[in-house]
Amino acid sequence: MKNSKRKIEKIMQSAISDDLSQYVRLVKKLAKHLPFFKGKTLLAAALLKEHLGDIADLDFDPSEIFINPPAGKLIFEDVKDGRARIFINIGKNHKITPGDLIREIVKRSGIDGKNIGKIDIHSTYSFIEVPEQFAELVIVSLDKAKIRGVNIVVEPAKKRKKNT
Repeated sequence: MKNSKRKIEKIMQSAISDDLSQYVRLVKKLAKHLPFFKGKTLLAAALLKEHLGDIADLDFDPSEIFINPPAGKLIFEDVKDGRARIFINIGKNHKITPGDLIREIVKRSGIDGKNIGKIDIHSTYSFIEVPEQFAELVIVSLDKAKIRGVNIVVEPAKKRKKNT
């Protein structure tokens, strides 16, 4: 039973921090052969059954699962109307488009692209606004990512300076 909890913790950590894009593509292909409205859920359940075995006696509380946050607690200084602003070290000079940024965030974090707000692309950097509850997930999921061949650095944006 303790082993099952450890496996679940490992799965959750992988879901947050690993590049699972090739697995996501496979899941989508496999799910097409299952009932439309339950395909991905049934597939995930079958994979968990195969990996964990019998869990009938597992007394499980999801809040017990510990997910390693990035080193140090992320502090979001620039939050307005429930949206956190995120800095990314690529911009127009890298021929980056809003679509490139949205695709990478959706692919890696799993959040719906409709949740991504204002995108400001400058010459060598960009800012993206996301709902505050997804901000840390976006930063963690983009860790060690490359966009258009460029290693990116993603961090909470510093507080905007007030124009005087």
